[in-house]
Amino acid sequence: MGVFMGKAVFFGDDYLSVAFRLIGVESHVVYDIIDAEKMIGDVLDRDDVDLLIIPEDLYIKLVGRHFRFRKEGRDRPVLLVIPGLEGAVGKRTEDLYNLISQAVGVRLELGRG
Repeated sequence: MGVFMGKAVFFGDDYLSVAFRLIGVESHVVYDIIDAEKMIGDVLDRDDVDLLIIPEDLYIKLVGRHFRFRKEGRDRPVLLVIPGLEGAVGKRTEDLYNLISQAVGVRLELGRG
C-alpha cells in the first residue's frame, strides 16, 4: 500500500476553502462549473498532487457533465468527496455501489441502518 507523498488540494466554496487553507491544504474557490473543470484539470496535470478533495455538491455537478477525475494511465490523485455545509446527499456512495456491483457482476444489496 502506498504512502501519500504529494499534496492534498481542495476545490469548493469560499467557507470550506478557508477552513482547508487553515489546516495547510492548498485550496481553490470555485465560482462556476466551467471554472471548476479548468482548475481541476490543471491540478490533474500536476505530478505532486496525491489527494483531490471536493464537496459532494460540486462532485454531483461534475459527474453530470461526465468530468473525469483522473488522467488516462494514472492512479493519482485519489478523489475524496466530502459532505458540503448543507450535509451529505449520498451520491458518491451510490456511484461506488454501482461500480462495485458492475465489477462483481451481481447487483449488490445496499444495507441501510
